[in-house]
Amino acid sequence: MNQRPALIWDFDGTLAYQEGKWSGAMLAAMNELAPGHGLTLKDVRPLMHSGFPWDEPEKLHPELTDPQAWWTFLEAYLVRVALALGFTGDQAQRIARRVHRVQADSRSYHLYPDTLATLDRLKREGYRMIILSNHVPELPQIVRGLGLTDAFEAVLGSAQTAVEKPHPQAFRLEMETLGNPSAAVMIGDNPIADGQGALQAGLQPLLVHGCDECTSFWHCGQLCEIPALLASKVQRQGNNNDD
Repeated sequence: MNQRPALIWDFDGTLAYQEGKWSGAMLAAMNELAPGHGLTLKDVRPLMHSGFPWDEPEKLHPELTDPQAWWTFLEAYLVRVALALGFTGDQAQRIARRVHRVQADSRSYHLYPDTLATLDRLKREGYRMIILSNHVPELPQIVRGLGLTDAFEAVLGSAQTAVEKPHPQAFRLEMETLGNPSAAVMIGDNPIADGQGALQAGLQPLLVHGCDECTSFWHCGQLCEIPALLASKVQRQGNNNDD
């Protein structure tokens, strides 16, 4: 790696975060539409442990590339969760629709304090960057609403591509979009989807905001540490190539 690698970024949990994620959005909808229900996140989370398209990443989902089809699938799942929590059919439908609106709204997501500065520095240093995320169909609009669009050459979400990380095809699509660069680093927070998935695709994983100690991964506690780490790795690789 004697030149700057392309940077492939995860979104949720890496560049931005959402309080409570899907379970939090579900509880907020329940609180708004059925106050006094008496349930907590501890009640909701076990029922939302699986059921999303990315919970079966070994399968492609071409039938879900249409946003309406994707949300029809997701709302049906959310309705089943609400019913299992004891809500009526009408309440469950309204809760699912409310969660849909929340998850598709950029205002539901918050940038990490160092997101913008880190992206700006990396772009000024000449890194090519792209987003690869298991996310909702509105991901490009969410990225735009958070003011991140200019940093990236493309935003590819699983709801558009029909394939979820860590499936190798997800990474192949990203590399093809970038013109198949000679080297790339996958920056994310999930040791399976971002870490092992990248390794299996022949990319270098860089994990942030976590404590996974796999020696095959690079690690940064904060986004602002990434430019220096990349510079040191590129320099070291260049020195090795000169030997």
